[in-house]
Amino acid sequence: MSGAELVRWADRAFSPGGESPGVAFAAAAAAVALLPLSGVVPMTLLCLAVAARLPPLPAAAAILGGAAANTVLAWTAARSALGPKARAWLDRRGGWTAAVAQGARREPLKWAFLARYVPAPFVAAPVVLATAGVGLGTTLAGTLLGMAPWTAVYLYAAGAGREETAKGFGRAALALLAAYVVVRLLRSRLRPREPQAAPLRPRKPGTPVVRLYTLPGQDLSDEARDELAGLRDELGFEVEETALPAAGGGEGAAYADHAPVALLDGERLFSYKVDANALRARFGRKDRARGNP
Repeated sequence: MSGAELVRWADRAFSPGGESPGVAFAAAAAAVALLPLSGVVPMTLLCLAVAARLPPLPAAAAILGGAAANTVLAWTAARSALGPKARAWLDRRGGWTAAVAQGARREPLKWAFLARYVPAPFVAAPVVLATAGVGLGTTLAGTLLGMAPWTAVYLYAAGAGREETAKGFGRAALALLAAYVVVRLLRSRLRPREPQAAPLRPRKPGTPVVRLYTLPGQDLSDEARDELAGLRDELGFEVEETALPAAGGGEGAAYADHAPVALLDGERLFSYKVDANALRARFGRKDRARGNP
């Protein structure tokens, strides 16, 4: 469906003069909930059409209610018999969807929110979150939180455009441009890093060294390596990685059942999962002890 066809359809379906307000609202909410499930109908154009044809409060309710219903349907489908196909689709896509899935396993609500700002079909976010093990309540909360700023932009742009003046169209264009800039900034911060395949080694002498014990081929160890590779420059530490032999024995053998394990000055920082908050607190204390602000 092209943008022009979508606008013509919205004009017929949501026109307040053509049917009762209740029917127009129900049609708008159903369209927002169902049409994006195809993966080809752009949610942005659909929401702009709804905002342009309904009064502000009903339009906001239709957009948010429809987005919530869409999330429930997509999440439920991904957790049903369609789950294996959804996981296979996720594995093939990689890129942004893989980054969201990886982040959601650590910080579900944060990434359920951020998933609404990545370049993917609207229906992709709940599918990715469901396959990553994120619950429906968290996924739904992320959708509503993530769609709230978008809804405000749609309503403002539609209201400005409804004035049918050069100034109104200019304000609408500026609102959409500002939203685009914010999304670009968010995406630059969320851009997925290439996986850190090689074992981590200290690069800067005189820097605190975190000792990381990993198991070759273990997903948790790979995730810990990637996260520490991203945190070491931010927090000012280096990493010395030791791969534990599958047969046991050797240095760090006692940690094999808890890998990945990270130590700093002999003190265990975490097991299984990277605790970024604990790392920030620990290295913040080190900075204060050295007299740094």
